[in-house]
Amino acid sequence: MLEITKRKFFFKIKEIWFAETPFDIDGCSSVIFYDCKNKVDALSFKRKDFPTLIIDLRKDLNTIWKNINKSSTRCCINRAKKEGIKVKLNKHHEEFYRINQLFRKNKKLPCLSEGINFLKEYGILFIAEFNDEIIGGQVYLEDKDNVRWLLGASKRLRTTKEIARRIGDANRLLIWEAIKYAKNKGIKEFDMGGYYIGIREDKEQKGINFFKKSFGGKLTARYIYRKDYSRIYKLFTGLKRFLLRKT
Repeated sequence: MLEITKRKFFFKIKEIWFAETPFDIDGCSSVIFYDCKNKVDALSFKRKDFPTLIIDLRKDLNTIWKNINKSSTRCCINRAKKEGIKVKLNKHHEEFYRINQLFRKNKKLPCLSEGINFLKEYGILFIAEFNDEIIGGQVYLEDKDNVRWLLGASKRLRTTKEIARRIGDANRLLIWEAIKYAKNKGIKEFDMGGYYIGIREDKEQKGINFFKKSFGGKLTARYIYRKDYSRIYKLFTGLKRFLLRKT
């Protein structure tokens, strides 16, 4: 398991990743369990289904590679290597953070709440460089048995088609290098970070699903559990959600 402590004003929040089932945590205002493997009825915990794609890293690397779609992904990974795109591990956190904030702004997404210190302390950062320029990166979380894609950002927005294509290739190479990294550490499962199965037609989510599915993962049920211990914090989060709906 991976345990993360966060502070929101005077509230203490615990995040637990990769647990089998949820359990109570003392001394915090709220606890959230992400990527739980078992569906249970836990007292006072709210449960949310979270479908995702899991790559079994217990298979040999050659089998994992062959399970990746050749035309949409393997060819792109090989092309990225030939063009000289380099992947670096746990370097240039500040530059990636800047790219990520700009990427989220252009996509009209909320700003990343986690700061650089969070990325350095808990995240595994993979950076893609082309001609000494950082063009994208991805952050993962891990414990001894699991690695999970948390977020990614790149410079592919508002650029030429050629550069966007190169960055797309780089993104695929980053995932492949993350898979090899996890495999070499003896980690058992690689989580692609979610799979959209909503009833509403969403072209962007459909494209993301196609991208993730091309790596050959198996659609798997995971669960998120949450329990608020502080009534004040519960009121605070309820008011925040209400105000966000009004904007």
